[in-house]
Amino acid sequence: MKTIKQAKRLLRDAKVPFSCNCSLKPYTSLHIGGKAALLIEAYTLKQIKDSISIAKQCALPYYILGNGSNVLIDEEGYAGCMILLRNYNRIVQREEERVRVQSGMTLKALCDWCLDHELSGLEFACGIPGSVGGGVVMNAGAYGGEMKDVVTRVWYLDPQGEIQIKEREALDFAYRHSCFSHQEGIILEVEFQLHKGKQQEIKAKMEELNERRRYKQPLAHYSAGSVFKRPPNSYASLLIAQAGLQGKHVGDACVSTKHAGFLINLHEASAYDFLTLIKLVQTAVYAKSGIWLECEIIQITPNTTFG
Repeated sequence: MKTIKQAKRLLRDAKVPFSCNCSLKPYTSLHIGGKAALLIEAYTLKQIKDSISIAKQCALPYYILGNGSNVLIDEEGYAGCMILLRNYNRIVQREEERVRVQSGMTLKALCDWCLDHELSGLEFACGIPGSVGGGVVMNAGAYGGEMKDVVTRVWYLDPQGEIQIKEREALDFAYRHSCFSHQEGIILEVEFQLHKGKQQEIKAKMEELNERRRYKQPLAHYSAGSVFKRPPNSYASLLIAQAGLQGKHVGDACVSTKHAGFLINLHEASAYDFLTLIKLVQTAVYAKSGIWLECEIIQITPNTTFG
């Protein structure tokens, strides 16, 4: 395809690292998805900007992928530029108890860094399998903590390619929601307000939460975490269990018997299997309780474009 050939030439000229026809399975926590026409590894802000500019110039769809923990990619793959931010992952600045971080850093890596530097406040996120940017987008949370509790400022790329800043008050944080939930900007850096703590106490809290996860969650299988948002006055996992759906499967997509809120990939589930199971769960829960569960996972088709 002419546009792909043109994009490859422009990416080489711009010194942006990329690969062709790469499987996207290893880049998602569900381990589902076809091949990307162009898989781009962005290490710098310039490479991010150049990648987006080239995709637009060549009339190709583009998508920004962090740690791939909340997405479902079609077997047909991705027809344009899949831009990975996993290497855009440095600590940019630290001023006492404030830390500024690039968005591609995983929450686990950031929590480990905080442990090493005796900064407390992010322990709740130590087992969340997402990136810093993805965590802000969906206001990720666990065990009583949420990103809104610790994020003070976000730097992002607007649709015109300009860097903008939003303060906490403008981030529109709510349950599994932020102003970026509809992809109206690409998060570049995030500032956290933490507080000094004792290393042993921080470590003990992280170990306690990770042990609770190991006990309750199907960590031995590919998954995207909790698939459905918590409905008012109830829990998705409770409603799914009450509908007798644990162990229910479509192909290799299965409702976990360990935690009903997790839909897992037993081995070689397809996106079709997973989507069919999601609809089956929603329909069965609605029939049992009258509640329609809202899916959290973002579906990426071959021509999905970010924004």
